Amino acid sequence: METMFRNAVRSEMELLALAATKANIMISLNGFIVSALMISGAFIFSSSPEFLIPASTFMITAAASIVFALLSASPERIGKVRAAREWLKDVLRRRAKLSDWKTRVSHAETRFFGGAQPNILIYEDRVKVQKEEYWEMMQEIMGDRKQVYEKMSDHLYWLGLLADKQFKYINLSYSVFRWGLLASLFAFIGVKTLPALMPSSADNSAELRALGIDMFKGVYEPSAVQQLPDGRLLIAEDEPNHAFSILSIDKSEQLIEDESLDTRIITGFKRRLNDLEALARDDEGFIYALTSHSRNKKGQRSPDREHMLRFKIQNGEVLGLTSYDDLTQVLESDTKLHDLIHERTNAEVSFEEINIEGMTFDPVKKRLVLGFRDPEFNNMALVAFIANPKEVFEHKSKPEFDEVAVIDIAGGGIRSLNYDPILKTYIIANEVKDEAGERFSQLWTWSGKHSDEPQKITLPNLQHIKNVEAVDSITVNGKPRLIVMGDEGNASKKLTAKYMMVDYSTLSKD
Repeated sequence: METMFRNAVRSEMELLALAATKANIMISLNGFIVSALMISGAFIFSSSPEFLIPASTFMITAAASIVFALLSASPERIGKVRAAREWLKDVLRRRAKLSDWKTRVSHAETRFFGGAQPNILIYEDRVKVQKEEYWEMMQEIMGDRKQVYEKMSDHLYWLGLLADKQFKYINLSYSVFRWGLLASLFAFIGVKTLPALMPSSADNSAELRALGIDMFKGVYEPSAVQQLPDGRLLIAEDEPNHAFSILSIDKSEQLIEDESLDTRIITGFKRRLNDLEALARDDEGFIYALTSHSRNKKGQRSPDREHMLRFKIQNGEVLGLTSYDDLTQVLESDTKLHDLIHERTNAEVSFEEINIEGMTFDPVKKRLVLGFRDPEFNNMALVAFIANPKEVFEHKSKPEFDEVAVIDIAGGGIRSLNYDPILKTYIIANEVKDEAGERFSQLWTWSGKHSDEPQKITLPNLQHIKNVEAVDSITVNGKPRLIVMGDEGNASKKLTAKYMMVDYSTLSKD
């Protein structure tokens, strides 16, 4: 008889140990998965937002698997869960109140496994009795052989119930993990294949290529472009989650994108950059980046929209980063700047609305040149020259405006401003409406002198690119090219932006 009880109890204890081991495995495995996904979530979102769907699915199911594994490892909590479930059902059926939580769940009446009398061989009963009562009951059991076998039988039965509870919840943990893994796999496959299966609303790519126009693979809203000293292109976008991209140029003059490098560059700025609109490069290799300094949709100023940065990019790293964040205050209060504008126009000078979308570097006088979309003065665009950019970024000096120009580009404000070393002149882009109310982009050349009028230039097939905001003179395989990009993509619709590289010989003035 004793051998039977001994073997039976040993078998139950081994089952309980096995369940505990499995629960520990599931807790450790899923805990690692949840931690890894939480840490990498920011990088996933910035580089490929669509992959948050499978990643979130896997993380949620892994967390649920942990909960069931914890319940398996803590069977005393299972009764609480069951009581809470029954209480919630009664609340929904209006058979119980919210105030019943304490009496029915958190402070439920103590009950023994065997009914009114505790079985001190069973853990759940033993911990509920006082030491003196425990000793009296132990003496009573030891003095009655029949009662010994009854209590041992109850204990063996209790161990079986405990093992059943543990394996029930560990099986739920495994099931949630298994189905979560499959759901994540199907979500990943869907994310990768559905865009290819869905018909695209974009122009036919083959027809566009025949016109000399290409489409990006992962760039949607380019607002500025600048060629780096190593020949790669730095592209700014006005979405903070994908503020920068770095692209290389292959021998066939195609742009090659690198999402992992983009993520490194974006995180290297260690700040949120919202509504990036302009890039420039000086003769020392420093890159300048400018946010629009415009108000948000609620008409409020926002710090992440008021940055002017200077930095270098080497070996995929952001180096020498400095910033100036008080440009709005200077524009609003600088009397010298306001006087310079008054000399060029009789319009009222106000910087209540600011939107700067153009910036370039003056290689002759070493100045930083700002092109404004807003404000406009008598429907003419403002260009302002900062005489001391080096002091601004190295010594936090106040920007000194030594010259302004108010130029006629047929309205619309400046969308892009770039000094072209091939043409030895500035190239300006803007957007206006035709007689039918349709918007179209225009390109202009301008000498940089306030007394000279901008000259409109014709670019073949420019009408196929909307909202041109990124223009730069680049070198492609040793040949000069003018690159033009349109801020017309839509990330939610997977519609990427268009660009074209133009031979300078095809440019003509109207």
